[in-house]
Amino acid sequence: MHTLTQYIIAQPLPKLLLALLLLNSHYCTADTIQLRMQNGLLATADYLDAGNDKSPILILHGFLQTRDFFTVRRVADALHDEGYSVLLPNLSLGIDQRNRSLPCEAIHTHSMDQDRGEVARWVDWLHKNSSKPVTLIGHSMGSLTLLAYLSAQPEQEQINHAILISLIAFAQGPVAKESSVDKHRAEEDLATGRDGIQNYRLAFCDSYPTQPDHYLSYLNWNETQVTNALLGLSKQPSIILGSKDNRLSPEWKPTLMDIKAHVIEIEGANHFFDHSHEFDLVDSIIQLL
Repeated sequence: MHTLTQYIIAQPLPKLLLALLLLNSHYCTADTIQLRMQNGLLATADYLDAGNDKSPILILHGFLQTRDFFTVRRVADALHDEGYSVLLPNLSLGIDQRNRSLPCEAIHTHSMDQDRGEVARWVDWLHKNSSKPVTLIGHSMGSLTLLAYLSAQPEQEQINHAILISLIAFAQGPVAKESSVDKHRAEEDLATGRDGIQNYRLAFCDSYPTQPDHYLSYLNWNETQVTNALLGLSKQPSIILGSKDNRLSPEWKPTLMDIKAHVIEIEGANHFFDHSHEFDLVDSIIQLL
């Protein structure tokens, strides 16, 4: 018997209903939206319009991924089934109408400033299209990008709430490849005018070719920058972590708790909330909404 079917049979209501919604979520149809970014590139998004008065939701994918990554896609479909309009953008990452994930070894012409600028464009579009404040949901690096966007929007007039799933910081955790040596080399490259493409390490990438200023725009979002950004927000986001997330350092949750961040931990879940934990994740998000 299929493992998802086995899980469904074993579950009581209402989690059974949620499982059935996720099982049938591939029937959701989406409109493709194109939006011109400040750098002239066209970026695209899937828009699942529920046509009601609920706060619309923007969901952002993780590092080098797309809106089709299973964690964000399943959450989007489940929330649409719950009656929410959902926008799923792909960050352009410097590529016109990007629709595929990028390999680590690709030449990366994008930066954190560009990424959060694109988020701002999509938030503005969704807010104007719905005439309602927007709820933000990110996964992993998507959560960090949303935090960078929020930190540059002190008033947050267009924002209803932010839910940051598996919030990361650079240069932390067992899989992080970058180090202080990489940071110092990028700073030296920038200071000496070597502003062309250089090969660095970033996140899980052993090879990440990019310009030093673009590299540092991400790497500077370390634990200190993330906690400072959280402390500076007028509206505190909710942070959802898995207790078995082995991509985060063991000290990350205590650090967040020390600054009194609103942290929700899902027992047994990993960084991606796969298997049965996807239902716990959606359940927690629905409660927050």
